[in-house]
Amino acid sequence: MVPRGAGWGFRSVAFLLGLVVALAMGESFVRLWAPQSVGSFDGGLLRGPLTTPGDHPLRSVEYAVSVHVNAAGFVDHEWGAAGARREIVVLGDSFVQAAQVARGEGFGAQLQGGLRAQGTDVDVLSMGVPGAGTATALGVLREYALPRNPALVVLGFLVSNDVLNNHPLLEGKDDKPFYTLHDGALVPVVAMDLVVPSSVWRWSAAWRWYTRSAASRAVADRKLTLGQGVPLDLRVHDPACVNGGGTAPTCSTWDEAWAVTDALIAEMARACGEIPFVVVLFPDRTQVERRSDWPAARAWDFDAAQARAAAIAGKHAPVLDLLPGLRAEGGDLYLRKDGHWTARGHAAAARLTVPFVAGRVGE
Repeated sequence: MVPRGAGWGFRSVAFLLGLVVALAMGESFVRLWAPQSVGSFDGGLLRGPLTTPGDHPLRSVEYAVSVHVNAAGFVDHEWGAAGARREIVVLGDSFVQAAQVARGEGFGAQLQGGLRAQGTDVDVLSMGVPGAGTATALGVLREYALPRNPALVVLGFLVSNDVLNNHPLLEGKDDKPFYTLHDGALVPVVAMDLVVPSSVWRWSAAWRWYTRSAASRAVADRKLTLGQGVPLDLRVHDPACVNGGGTAPTCSTWDEAWAVTDALIAEMARACGEIPFVVVLFPDRTQVERRSDWPAARAWDFDAAQARAAAIAGKHAPVLDLLPGLRAEGGDLYLRKDGHWTARGHAAAARLTVPFVAGRVGE
């Protein structure tokens, strides 16, 4: 309440005090209900807000969990010394990271539990990087996985994202590695635009929440524009391009993305050498339910891209396609808004994967 007759100086001070109180309340609310870690800005392979070691509470309208980031910077349990036990390394994106479910409910943890239950004594290490394409998976393989000399390397490949993630003209983020092909050889593409975080970013969770929300909206708007009214990610299933050689405007770019994906998986298999390497194809909700929320895509075949991925990966490694098994599973496997697996989805995927990997773990 401003006293009658108060001058502009008093009113200005009152306004500023009110503004400070409002900002402090907003900051407190975000820190309590939507915590925002600082994240990584060093230009390395790890990206996203969950790279700082420790426990991190996460909340959305669909889940409230606490995840643990280990000393290596991955959402996973703490790893023992390299070589101390037999290990399976799982590489992939946010489906492998599993930051939407409680500890012990992610794909890697449930795969470990399933293997141990049937007598395979092994540790499963989840090396998931959100928004990562196969180029990032290759880097993580070289930098984090191979030095541990695992008994098996598993690439979790999400068709709906990973092909797009592998091409800088399709992907909406540039804070990750990319490759192109030159005379059939992989050549790095410098597309990364490093940002130095400000003091406000480092101090304010509210500012980090606002900035990340705005960036996510901008990426979504860009993909919708480039996808001509359909999210660009969904265009991987576009019948005009999905089988290669299409003449639609973006088909040649998608063909390049598929070719780079092929070369990247081949390079991962080569890099593993004597270490067994397999590919597990992860489907998204649209594929499992055979329907899209976008009218323009409702008549599309959501099996064709999966079949193309299986054919490409199958040239370089044994492949398990989870699509038939998850369709047969049915039920609430995916978060409806977020799109990632629920705990039940992770459990079903892990259960389907156990027999596939059990016999391939090196003694």
